[in-house]
Amino acid sequence: MTNPLLPTLNNLPATLPLEGAISIEIHAGTPIFRASSVVQNRIELLLSKQQNSQLTQEEEQELDSYEEIDDYLSFINRVVRNIAQNQNNQTI
Repeated sequence: MTNPLLPTLNNLPATLPLEGAISIEIHAGTPIFRASSVVQNRIELLLSKQQNSQLTQEEEQELDSYEEIDDYLSFINRVVRNIAQNQNNQTI
C-alpha cells in the first residue's frame, strides 16, 4: 500500500488570519477541519467578484492560495477519517 502524497502549500494568502483561520467540528467522533467563516466569506467575495468582473492578479493569486488550502484540508480530513474508520473496523 502506498501513502498518498501530501498536497503542497506554496504560500498563504496575505489576508489569511494567523489565528482563527481554521475551525474544527466533530462528526461521528471524528474531527473535521474547515476554513473559518471569516475565510469562507473572503473566498465567497472573491468568487462573486470573479463572476461579475475581473480579479486583479493579486486577487487571482489569493484565490489560488485558498484553493491550495482547501485541497490540503480535504487531504487531512480524508486521512483522519480513514484512520478513524480503520480503528473502528479493528475494534469490531
